[in-house]
Amino acid sequence: MSTARELLVEFFDCLRNLNTSVDRCVELFADDGVFEFPYLPTVGLDGRFQGKAEIRGVLELIRSNFVSFTLSKIDIHELKDGSGLFTEYHSECFVGGTERVYAQDYVSRLVVENGKIKLLREYLNVILTARALLPNGLADVPESALAMKG
Repeated sequence: MSTARELLVEFFDCLRNLNTSVDRCVELFADDGVFEFPYLPTVGLDGRFQGKAEIRGVLELIRSNFVSFTLSKIDIHELKDGSGLFTEYHSECFVGGTERVYAQDYVSRLVVENGKIKLLREYLNVILTARALLPNGLADVPESALAMKG
């Protein structure tokens, strides 16, 4: 069975090689696993992906919008009971089809169950994400998302 640290290392390797590793990345998750970005709904983007089909979909979305990931400043904090970890890291990549760099800092929670990722929750700066993913950046954030309360 894989440990939380082993799963995180493998997930990061998948991100660095996402063009060829979506299948491998999906297999790290439990059948009912969750890949979550809890603040993305505040800018009108889906934030929760449950099950392998939805996780594959969000990874394909990431792959189609961002290329050449590099990860740095990785700091891992494992839970004493081995059930998961928290990590902080920095990521840089290119916005697909451009020379624009998307730089982002993350704080993530990873929960393991039976050697698979049960939950990967990524906290990030949604303003940077909206600017990278939405054609007109923040101008495309729907009014309903702006009115959301956390």
